[in-house]
Amino acid sequence: MNELFAALHDSALATWVRESSSLWAYPMIITMHTFGLAVLVGASTAVDLRVLGVGRRIPLTSLQGFFSVMWAGFWLNAITGVLLFAADPRTTWVFMIKLLAVAAGVILVVRTRRAVIDGGAATTTPAAKTYAVLSLIAWIVATTTGRLMAYL
Repeated sequence: MNELFAALHDSALATWVRESSSLWAYPMIITMHTFGLAVLVGASTAVDLRVLGVGRRIPLTSLQGFFSVMWAGFWLNAITGVLLFAADPRTTWVFMIKLLAVAAGVILVVRTRRAVIDGGAATTTPAAKTYAVLSLIAWIVATTTGRLMAYL
């Protein structure tokens, strides 16, 4: 695995991301990564809070479009995350926790959609509320560990 990471680190694309003085390299990639995070976590938080009872006048089915927004944010983060990892392919414990939290968050987004939107539920179920709480926790952990990576 270390050989793969070394090859990734030494690739022309990773070198460009890491060493280029262009604003289109690292500065734009990290900015887009942050934007993707805001879109994904912001939309997920809005759905989670509604499932937990905030804004009860908003029909749950009207939040269906938020899931497309979440996926757009996720794919933007996946692409920019790969570029950032290529520039600095270290797998620290903080990075591993971040990846686990992101995976948990994505699974919970899918489960929340199935429980609330795909199921056509007019009200939230106890399972949906559990997913919402766990989702909020997962995204807090992912965001916090993502920031800690810059310092640890």
